[in-house]
Amino acid sequence: MEHKVFEKIKLEPRKIGWIWCVYVLLYAIAIPWYWPVDYIGPRILGLPLWVATTLFAVFLLAIWTALVIKWFWIVENEIEK
Repeated sequence: MEHKVFEKIKLEPRKIGWIWCVYVLLYAIAIPWYWPVDYIGPRILGLPLWVATTLFAVFLLAIWTALVIKWFWIVENEIEK
């Protein structure tokens, strides 16, 4: 039995496939599994390159999530306006 709030949702981001592809790409960048074990690289703002890359990807994930909610989460009340 679904809650009444869910009945008003007309479009959900989880039903759009390419949105998930962007999430997978951003998570792949954010998780430093592809960096060599002892690699530090150049420093960016005092942080190793892999840390700066991870922080930047997490920042992009937050922005992407906010944009997806704003653009693709359509509720019945919003359609009427």
